[in-house]
Amino acid sequence: MKYIKHKVECPICEGKAFLKFEQKSVPFRKENFQIYSHFYKCEKCNEEFTTTEIDNLNITQVYNQYRERHNIPTSEQIKLIRKRYNISAVKMSLILGIGQNQYGLYESGEIPNESNSQLISLITNPKVFKEHLLKRKSILQPKEFEKILHKIELAISDYDESSYSLTNRYFDPFISPSEFTGFKFASFKKFANMILFFLNDAFLVTRLNKYLFYADFLNYKSTGYSISGYNYAAIPLGPVPQDYKTIYNIVEENNFITTETYDYGIDFTEKFTLLKNFDSSIFTENELNTLQKVKVKFANLKTKEIIEMSHKEIGWKENVESKNLISYQKYAFRLKGF
Repeated sequence: MKYIKHKVECPICEGKAFLKFEQKSVPFRKENFQIYSHFYKCEKCNEEFTTTEIDNLNITQVYNQYRERHNIPTSEQIKLIRKRYNISAVKMSLILGIGQNQYGLYESGEIPNESNSQLISLITNPKVFKEHLLKRKSILQPKEFEKILHKIELAISDYDESSYSLTNRYFDPFISPSEFTGFKFASFKKFANMILFFLNDAFLVTRLNKYLFYADFLNYKSTGYSISGYNYAAIPLGPVPQDYKTIYNIVEENNFITTETYDYGIDFTEKFTLLKNFDSSIFTENELNTLQKVKVKFANLKTKEIIEMSHKEIGWKENVESKNLISYQKYAFRLKGF
């Protein structure tokens, strides 16, 4: 999906058409979902129209909410589950008893039915997958069975170790995405690299928190997905990554950044410095464009100005008193800073 433009040429009269949205109830699989339906409206002839990108954004909102409501894994998670066991898509479809073509469609984005979805979600746990494999042993050649069983045993060992990892507790890619994660699974690598991208301009915590918030919510505004898959809370100083102090400690423990004492003229505080280079390969073109937009806009703004900007956000205003998490679906499309 390309980055959505706020202004395009009207295909009817060639006038200027501006991006608009309105709340709308959309039916899908005999259920209704509330979305922010986007469209362009020409200021010259008043005609309304959409583009392929706009249609994708609208339907993505429906699919995301349907997946959340029925606890259905995303196509990215389905691929990740398979890669956990280092098994081909053909073998995975055979073991699960799902047709090869159908399983391929799931990995490409088609929403599984509830029974297949439940099965795929259950085998996230390698111990459960092992039990399922043992039941399907007869459909595999003995050498093939032993090879796959060995891979699952290795996954079980890794699974038991990762359950004690603080990183995995906060960035578990197999937890169901929701409106509070921007319908993406939490990616530690993306979150850490977002920090690296912004660090030269935002090496103090308060400023960095705002860069991260705006990057994730701006990307959702244009694509229907966050970048990092992480959630944000409203606190008095503005929107911040939930448990941000712990999160930054995790990033530091994984040797992405280090903390140093910084004299900013009035007092001493802590600042972050990077230990690794930014890895652009893990981001999509849209995500990189979003990161750059935030970086450019905030480059010449003082931290106080960015805080004041964040305090105008509806998502912050409506949640700060209770310090609730901020819903991407409810607030990203009403973002005021961008």
